[in-house]
Amino acid sequence: MLSPSVKTMLAALAKASDPKTHAAELQRSGRALLERPDDAAGLLAQMAGSAAGAGEDEERMSQLLSTVLDEARMAGENGQRRGALFIDALEAQLGELVASDALTLKGSLAVSGIWVRAGLTPPAILAARQDGFTDAVAAGDDPAALETLLDGLLGSLMREHGDNVTVLQALFSEMLPTVPPEARRALVRLAVGRPREVFAELGCAWLLDAGAEVRSGAVDGLADRLAAGTASSETLARLTILRSWLADAALRDRVDGLVREAMRKGVGGATKAPERKLHRIVASPVDGSGAQSMAAAVQTGGTRSVAVVLLKQGFGVKDAYVLPCDSATEQRRILATLTDEIEALEVPRTYMEQALGIALGEGLEAGLAPVPGLVDVAQACGLDALRPLSASVEAMLELADPGGRVADLTVQARGRLITASQHWPDTYPVLESWFEDSDETVAALESARSQTALTRNMWRVLEGRRAHWAAVIARNALLLNAAGSTHVDEVLAVAAALKDGRDLKKTPVMGFICEQSIMVWMDRRDAHDGPFEAPLDMPFASSLLAPATGTMPNAAPETAGELAKLLQPAGLTEPWLEGYLTGICTAPIFVTPSDWLTPLLHIFGPSLKTEKKLSRFVDLLMPRYNEAISKLRAPDEGLIPADIPLIPIWADGYLTAWEATKPHWPAKALGPQGKTIRKVLEQAAEGRIDPTVFQATLPAWLRERFAKQKM
Repeated sequence: MLSPSVKTMLAALAKASDPKTHAAELQRSGRALLERPDDAAGLLAQMAGSAAGAGEDEERMSQLLSTVLDEARMAGENGQRRGALFIDALEAQLGELVASDALTLKGSLAVSGIWVRAGLTPPAILAARQDGFTDAVAAGDDPAALETLLDGLLGSLMREHGDNVTVLQALFSEMLPTVPPEARRALVRLAVGRPREVFAELGCAWLLDAGAEVRSGAVDGLADRLAAGTASSETLARLTILRSWLADAALRDRVDGLVREAMRKGVGGATKAPERKLHRIVASPVDGSGAQSMAAAVQTGGTRSVAVVLLKQGFGVKDAYVLPCDSATEQRRILATLTDEIEALEVPRTYMEQALGIALGEGLEAGLAPVPGLVDVAQACGLDALRPLSASVEAMLELADPGGRVADLTVQARGRLITASQHWPDTYPVLESWFEDSDETVAALESARSQTALTRNMWRVLEGRRAHWAAVIARNALLLNAAGSTHVDEVLAVAAALKDGRDLKKTPVMGFICEQSIMVWMDRRDAHDGPFEAPLDMPFASSLLAPATGTMPNAAPETAGELAKLLQPAGLTEPWLEGYLTGICTAPIFVTPSDWLTPLLHIFGPSLKTEKKLSRFVDLLMPRYNEAISKLRAPDEGLIPADIPLIPIWADGYLTAWEATKPHWPAKALGPQGKTIRKVLEQAAEGRIDPTVFQATLPAWLRERFAKQKM
């Protein structure tokens, strides 16, 4: 029996006739059902048994069960044990249904399809039931009987869909898990050996199947085609492309043998490949879990289609398929629908090859074969040279910056690029998904007994995930470079810094991830357990609300050398801070204390080990800020260090302020002279100083900028 909650979900799905509304309702219901495993078990029993509904009711139940399994799979991939426990519980329930003979033939096929559509391998228990169809296959020693069986299965399908390998593969992917393993290989071999070329395409796709018996049957069938003289040059071309994608070394050797034998027999003579046009390729940024979507509008002669791939860091190519289109209008509509769901960037074909190559390489390294549909995508897009590439951060950064442009910058210049990462949340919506929510994260945060411990524990989790975030950011660097983004150097610098072991606390975007992870945990805790009493997220956040003039409330006067001692652990000095504050005070648009204090806390906070020291550091900043304002107002006050060796340090502080508060420095307000001054400061930060500029031109420009500053 279906529970009242599941009936309510199904009723809501029935009312949601609009595709977008239906998809949103389905996702909402799936996530809710993930919290109700008993209700999901009841839905499974309904689908598996003879009492399962028909038509639209059955389709909605199938969609709902597939969606909740998909949610559980993604939760498991993201380090949440509840996902694996949910799937295990449903598979145990399925075992009980089989043991009690409550699984019908129709039910086993339906359940197999549900698991497949959720990106899961159907449970082996489905092949245990013997009834009608599976009995015939299990007794498949007689090839004629199997041939008759296949004719019955494929006849109406081929008449309706023609030579559509995707439809064929979908049919078999749902049916084969219900066939006993010992018969699976024979059935696949027989199917691949059938004369029509679509079955050769199916055989090539099956070489990438997760099941060893399916892969073996596929290569057997392809060998049969070669022996019978029905192997084509198109099949040989496919095998040549995908042989390097195979994780199974023994299978790869057999495929190589087939290719050699085909060439010996003269298969694969000169054939002109059809001209393929990629009208448009779009890719989403890589989200916090490492997932990315890509789509391409393809034209081959007069035929149009949309190729779609889904990639997942750590798992390689998760899904790939080609959607046929009846017209250019339909092609544009499909692509618009896909891009409406994601933040999409236009990319060239070379990026598509690189991203797919990296995913292939990563999957093979993990022992995972790419999904069979990737063969269709590669052929549709003409990616004949697609091969596995290294998924290391070093390799991805080299692809994104082959000339080493960012790597050759000075330490100071790279530091400014890293500081600029604090603005990424305002620039890239994908950063909303950049947080940690694994079981390890939840356990670490739940064990905290204070705000300090909460933050400390979260940083510890992030340190353990350094490699993950370095790879996520490197992948985005490759994407932004391909899309021609002006921010690519910042992303390259951050990825390289994480790879090289830079302190996470000195990397602003990692501070954002830390804070957002805590916020997500708090929100979910509130939803389940009520309000969570906690102070402001950032230590001394109340200090950021202090007045822009005057001293900090109740702050003791600074003692000689006190600020210098606080700066020293971070490797910085008072001239650097003076440069930073001068930069803040001369930005074309006024910078509030909260906007310039935050990046400073990212830089200095980690080196100030106690809250007392951090609090004192904040107390001492406002008097220095006011002093910088006073110097700019007084025409005879020195603004720049008199000692030449200190000028590069001061210039680096000024440029850091410029990068840290970039929205306050519009190019239009700075004009051509501002561009020249920027170059002078960058040269000075590298030790190339023009004394005349720093004695006359720059001080005058600074006072002019201060006088013209807009609120």
